[in-house]
Amino acid sequence: MLRLLRTPSCLLLICLCLLAGQSVAALPTFSADSAMLQQPLQLPHIQLLEDQDASLSPSQALEQLPQHGQLRDGNLRLGYSGSAWWIGFAIDTRSAEPLSLVIDNPFTDDIQLWLVVNGQPVPAGQAGDLLPFSARREPYANFLLPLPVLDAGHHEILLRVTSSAALSLPMSLVASASSKQLLSTSWLKSGLMCGALLIMALFHLAKYSTLREPQLGFYCATLFSATLYYSALLGPINLLWPLQPSLQTMLLNLAGSATLIASTLFICSILALRGRRLRLLRNGFFALIVLCATPAVLGLNDFRQQQLINSLFLLNGLYQIGLCLYGAKLKRPLAKPLLMLWSAAFLVMITLPLSRMGLLPSLPVLSQVSFYLPAISFFLFGILSAKQLEQVRVDLFASQQQAIDNLERYQALFNNAAEGIVRCRRDGTILEANPGFLRLLGQLPQQTSNLRGQAIQSLLKTSDWTHLLEQLSAEQPTVSGECQVRDHRGNARWVYLSLYLLPAQEGIEAIVVDLSERHALELHLQNLAAHDSLTGLFNRREMERLLQAALSDPQAQDFSHLLYLDLDQFKQVNDLCGHSAGDQLLRQLATKLQHQLPTEAKLARIGGDEFVVLLEQQDSAAAMAQAEALRACVEQFVFSWQGRPFRLFVSIGLLELSNAVNDWETALNWADSACQRAKNQGRNRVHQFNPADGVLLEHQRQLQWITRLRAAIEHQHFELFFQPVMPLQQPEAGWHYEVLLRYRDPQSGEWIAPGQFLGAAERYGLLGVIDRWVIRRLFDWMEQNPHHLRQLSQVNLNLSGSSLLDGEVHQLLKELLASHQLPAHKLCIEVTEMVALGELGVSSDWITKLREQGIKVALDDFGSGFASYAYLRHLPLDLLKIDGTFISGLEHDPINQAMVRSMQQIAQQLGLKTVAEFVENQATLDCLRGLGIDYAQGYFIDHPKPLETLADHDSAQLRLALSSPSLGL
Repeated sequence: MLRLLRTPSCLLLICLCLLAGQSVAALPTFSADSAMLQQPLQLPHIQLLEDQDASLSPSQALEQLPQHGQLRDGNLRLGYSGSAWWIGFAIDTRSAEPLSLVIDNPFTDDIQLWLVVNGQPVPAGQAGDLLPFSARREPYANFLLPLPVLDAGHHEILLRVTSSAALSLPMSLVASASSKQLLSTSWLKSGLMCGALLIMALFHLAKYSTLREPQLGFYCATLFSATLYYSALLGPINLLWPLQPSLQTMLLNLAGSATLIASTLFICSILALRGRRLRLLRNGFFALIVLCATPAVLGLNDFRQQQLINSLFLLNGLYQIGLCLYGAKLKRPLAKPLLMLWSAAFLVMITLPLSRMGLLPSLPVLSQVSFYLPAISFFLFGILSAKQLEQVRVDLFASQQQAIDNLERYQALFNNAAEGIVRCRRDGTILEANPGFLRLLGQLPQQTSNLRGQAIQSLLKTSDWTHLLEQLSAEQPTVSGECQVRDHRGNARWVYLSLYLLPAQEGIEAIVVDLSERHALELHLQNLAAHDSLTGLFNRREMERLLQAALSDPQAQDFSHLLYLDLDQFKQVNDLCGHSAGDQLLRQLATKLQHQLPTEAKLARIGGDEFVVLLEQQDSAAAMAQAEALRACVEQFVFSWQGRPFRLFVSIGLLELSNAVNDWETALNWADSACQRAKNQGRNRVHQFNPADGVLLEHQRQLQWITRLRAAIEHQHFELFFQPVMPLQQPEAGWHYEVLLRYRDPQSGEWIAPGQFLGAAERYGLLGVIDRWVIRRLFDWMEQNPHHLRQLSQVNLNLSGSSLLDGEVHQLLKELLASHQLPAHKLCIEVTEMVALGELGVSSDWITKLREQGIKVALDDFGSGFASYAYLRHLPLDLLKIDGTFISGLEHDPINQAMVRSMQQIAQQLGLKTVAEFVENQATLDCLRGLGIDYAQGYFIDHPKPLETLADHDSAQLRLALSSPSLGL
């Protein structure tokens, strides 16, 4: 088309047509002369028509422009659109001179130009970024369309414009003679801008090659991307590759995306922002930008895609401002100046495209600022980066000085540390060792040269070194463990060896801490923990461990039989000669027993006078013979204390460790049961455990009782009973009875006496829990029956020895007496003679504490021990309950009568009341009354009954019970 316009005949034809007729279209007219057009002059008005489906011909568009077109100024800003746009305007020239139409938008895809001659459009030129740059009449970065030489007069121009980019079409006219100056000025500004960016990029690249700082690398990438972006935007790319029209758009999208990504990384790096959420949001923006820019880079352009890319660019700019704000919040050193600089740059960045899209008015100064903005911004960014790098240099210098100081301190520590420090290669060759390591090996400091070149494996086990070395890696640069090191005499010393992999795996540093004393102390403590402090034998815990280990692995079972030894008459030595004598006896006897056993047997003291022996693989006959030898050894042993000889006997239980024995508790229980059977058969004998003895069934029964007792406490299967206590010498007002415990079987409803389950409860530590239940239940019941409480004279309550020695039980009694407001003098605690006389001093203390609260204390089963009279005067008691063995058949036994009379007389001298148990007939009752006994209790007087029968709600039954002649009330 342009070639056709160059021919003289065509030009002459156009001129004749222009002179011959006028256009019928009434288009906005621009008056032009040479003086006005020395510089580009913007068209004041144009007529604009949108062709949405791009179907109008030039003639149709020319017809519709006056009626359907819009009058707009010459600086069109149409935004993104897929329509074709028709533009019409008229020129009034005063003289014939060549003019050029300037369109300042390098990314307009297609521009077609027509002159209207005699009302008909005649093609006058074509341009657009889809055509090669070499095809343009003028080498202008934007578009400079020369118009045909127009004679003086009125001329109409018609344009058709389409583009996938934002349609910003600032149109102006300039005299063709002045276009050369326009071209030179444009290329000069473009060259200066791109050259400045490239120089800054190369300068900072040289700095980065030296410093290797991450933010400097991101800054260089930003500069190079920006240089490529502005080269595509301002036109130098077109000069270098004039035959590749699509290259400009591809590079613009590619370089724009790279610039945003690199600048974001630069801001994150310079502000040291490493938050996980920030990173995820940043990477999300990057992915969207790359995803949307990829089709454009591949040459697939659409106005919607370009609109989306532009929006993402603006969002990423907002994200960068957010990063600066967050850095300012975190008080990063350069956050505030970076925020001010980037906010100003972003304001211009966002204003310019909004102006081009027609959303903001066009300001000439804005275009000038936007042109120089990149160089200014990147220059200031470079200043900020240089400032930070200067700070980095200062910090690096300080770090270097600190490293020197640390090295000096390390060298001082290396030479003066008490721990051994060794540096070696990975193959174990020693490079250097400090004096501490030499002292550990027993060498002098000047002998360090003897170790250099020596393999560290020669000082410790190769397997230990290999095991530690296999764990050492870049991911795990530190490993440690205990091992043995041989000193210069070949003696092994326990050490704690820590290996550190030096940087770049140049070698290994080992720190050696001497553990010899600690290991010796640990062995000593282990020996103390496993041995009895009195005899030096194994203690109970170690015996349990050995026994369990033997039972856990039947294939490797080392022991075949278990002997349980219980000394007879040992307590006599303690009672008559004191505990020092008893301790001396146990030490001597332990030595005798140890000499009587084979070397492989294990002897342990598990209680005061109880011993256990583990025999290695033997048959039952040999084990029985060994047990008999031990029994004979004890029988022949004579202990002398202060000239007084004592002889002992021992009862021994023998248990074969068969598959039926699963754990150490079962083994000790069964062996103990066999020992008790030997005692019951007359003592000083050996009895082998036999399941047919019924002991196994008893053990299983006790295990079943454990579950039943726990359920009884949780589900209230226990019940309180009472048995009256009858006064014999003088009437007593009110109720006097003993509280008893019964278990009600939930299946059969049968009442079970405590004799069937208290043994299991004691063995498995449930007596204390049951005692607390009884105390709380009794106090709650008394509070719920105030009338009965007023009629009560005294209630007796049995507690176990463990509860009476428990300070928490005493505190519980005190709290319940206060909270329930019960009179303490109506409560009497019964304690068995064996518990009270076991530790006289301790018993006296807790009995005194109970009586200080106002509670009475009764000594139960009095007379069952041979030393009862000797201890009685030392206990602060209120009542004596004579053991039932003296009461049964009392009326026919004068000896028991004499003993009961003596008990009554002693109690009277001590100010105590006496109670006789197990009264089963009238004759016994009369005899007790004649002997002066104060109270009687037994089935003849009344059988135990539920305590609930005495509740206040059953008043008739209560009156009947109170009037019973058997109570003597």
